[in-house]
Amino acid sequence: MFRTLAFAGLLLGVQVAPQADVYRWVDGQGRVQYTDRWVPGSQLVKVDKNKTDAEAAAAQRIAEQGKLAASDTAVANQQTQENAARTVRQDVAKTQEEQCKKATERYDKAIQARRIFKTAPDGTKEYVSDADADAYRAEALLDKEAACAPKPK
Repeated sequence: MFRTLAFAGLLLGVQVAPQADVYRWVDGQGRVQYTDRWVPGSQLVKVDKNKTDAEAAAAQRIAEQGKLAASDTAVANQQTQENAARTVRQDVAKTQEEQCKKATERYDKAIQARRIFKTAPDGTKEYVSDADADAYRAEALLDKEAACAPKPK
């Protein structure tokens, strides 16, 4: 008789065990996990048919909250990326503006100077020929145009 009761209890336990909700989620190592409890980011894959409507609705709300939390995380990540991209664009624009200013100053000095000179290794000034001075001015103009040209976005 005891064996019969134990066997009946075992069969009843086997029937009760699969009656729970089942949630599917992926862990940090990329392995798929299944559980009977909700985990952030998990998806409801099987609903217990024996639950009352209130319990089922609560389980559904928990699953939807998990989806909303995942959605909120995605939105936050996207906003962080957009902020980082905006900061990079601002830094690039600032650097380009500084380069343009320096190139413009160099060109203006080259145009205003009657003669162009180079500093020798011993610290003395060596004036360049008129042809070399014109080449220097042309190079300064090209540098200015390159530095101050609008950059494609």
